[in-house]
Amino acid sequence: MSTTRKTASALAATSLLVLCGLGAAPSASAADAGGSTPPAAPVVTDAGGARLTSYDPATGQAVVATGGSGSAAGAVKVGQVIDSLPSAVAPKGALLMVTGVQKATDGQVAVSTRPAAVNELLGANTASLHTEVAPSSIAVTPQLPGLKVTYKPRIDGASGSASAGLELNADTDLDLPDGTSAAFSGSMELDAGVDFDYTGTAFDLKQARVGFTTDARADWHVQGTFKGSTGDIKIPIASLNAAPVVWAGPIPVVVNVDLTLYAHISANGTVTVDTEDSYDGSWGVHADYTKQGGWTKSTDSGSTTHDPATGTVSGKGDIHTGLLTEGTIALYNSLGVKVGVEPYLRTVISGRAVLDYDGTVESLRGSVDMYGGLNIGGSLLARLKIMGATLFERDLPFTIYNREQRLLHATR
Repeated sequence: MSTTRKTASALAATSLLVLCGLGAAPSASAADAGGSTPPAAPVVTDAGGARLTSYDPATGQAVVATGGSGSAAGAVKVGQVIDSLPSAVAPKGALLMVTGVQKATDGQVAVSTRPAAVNELLGANTASLHTEVAPSSIAVTPQLPGLKVTYKPRIDGASGSASAGLELNADTDLDLPDGTSAAFSGSMELDAGVDFDYTGTAFDLKQARVGFTTDARADWHVQGTFKGSTGDIKIPIASLNAAPVVWAGPIPVVVNVDLTLYAHISANGTVTVDTEDSYDGSWGVHADYTKQGGWTKSTDSGSTTHDPATGTVSGKGDIHTGLLTEGTIALYNSLGVKVGVEPYLRTVISGRAVLDYDGTVESLRGSVDMYGGLNIGGSLLARLKIMGATLFERDLPFTIYNREQRLLHATR
């Protein structure tokens, strides 16, 4: 994780209650080593017995277990920010402002809350963080029978904290509109990280960034005959979910990552394929905020390499095959970005072509063009509510980024 930079002033307007469902805040010495200033109010962690035992997002009602009498029982006050890490009660974490406190009984404090803003949590601070998402922390939910999930060791010297990349391997049949089917197999390896920047005060957000970067390698093989206009065929392969915690000094910030990987195919005309393509590259998608310009998008296509396509293609028409990743990256599941990223192979054929392992044309009758591309699209996800008012009524779309390069052009 990168070091965290903070101004000398600490939280001024609100005290902070950290409820740790998955680990406690760093010790004072660890925070000081990062050059950060702890908040003015005491931070209560699970070491003191504080935890969120009940929370209803619809009503804002919550119950905090304080661990009994004493200082912990009196720690929950109106005007505090509750910063709850992921737990069974709040799987995506919770960032709440206490608006009312009922009398404590048996170590339980019932509170009324509203969603809190990021600047209410971090106050007069500056943070610039990049955190690797450990593959072991990603929950993979297969959407296809027989999906293989493995962790591939990095042998080239990992730049992040994780020592292995997450690899998914799928092998399935695709149902086509004409009642036939095509075979699809593919694999994707991900090495992901989250980014979070912040500058502000307890009353004012000045600058912020939340986003996602990844190095990825994908291989996919498609075999079948496609007739007419198929439209978009999207087959879910797996859902990926993680809730990494980034530390702004002693203050934890929860980033929710929820992605789904699809096989994506579309075709026009009549095309028979038995082809394989490979992609190796990096990309990033971020939502950026400045006080002067408001929220804007930022996409980084990084470096992209498509290996030469191999196999056989025939017919008259065009076909698009790719691996599509869609989902959201957000702070406390309320503010962040929706993303759609797809490396793909697009083939235009009139005749028949056989491509060797190095992408050269072994035999050709007619003409063939192949293009390797990368699509990045999405929108700003904003669902933050303050005092019952939604700050953003709708997602703010990004301009779709597309980069396509010709891999092959041949005619005979």
